[in-house]
Amino acid sequence: MEDLENISAEAERKRLQALFDSAEKHAMVVNQRAVEGSLDIGKEKTQYFEKIALACGGAIALVVSFVGSHAGKLQPGWLLRAALAALLLAMIAAMYRNWKFPFYMLDSYLLEQSMADQKTERRRADVLEAFGASFINVNDGKPVDVPRSLNKLREADAMLKENIATLDKRRASALSLVKKAEIATLVLIVGAMVLLLALAWINF
Repeated sequence: MEDLENISAEAERKRLQALFDSAEKHAMVVNQRAVEGSLDIGKEKTQYFEKIALACGGAIALVVSFVGSHAGKLQPGWLLRAALAALLLAMIAAMYRNWKFPFYMLDSYLLEQSMADQKTERRRADVLEAFGASFINVNDGKPVDVPRSLNKLREADAMLKENIATLDKRRASALSLVKKAEIATLVLIVGAMVLLLALAWINF
């Protein structure tokens, strides 16, 4: 009977250890995939809005140059001024988006890492709580102080939980600003194109 209990306890220990190892492996894989995918997507979107900003700057330069050679001929004047203002605002919005986006990416990386760390620490606590009495401290060769170790793990879990909440709020805020800047950029660039087309339609 005692042998069966020992076998059962050993099986449970192996099960919890396997869960712990799986959590560590999963954390590494998820973090790596998240980093790689976010880098690729972020790079493409950043390049896209960078091109929009450069295109807006080029369009402003061309329009100003054209207006200089046709002073007083383009009417109504407010249409031209509105188009230039829209181009300028679109360029600023695109630049702001590309400035803010790295902050969102950084918070995303840190959030994923903190969540993975939290899961790993919780699995570690499960193993320690179930079989900590049989563990030996490698530093001094004495049995592990289970209650003390569990308290440290709980403190670490509380800190990770608070950090995760903070990072999640920061990431959500940064993402909201990035999305607003993207929408503003696209709306302004389309509006500027419509205004310039209307100006050309009226004058030519």
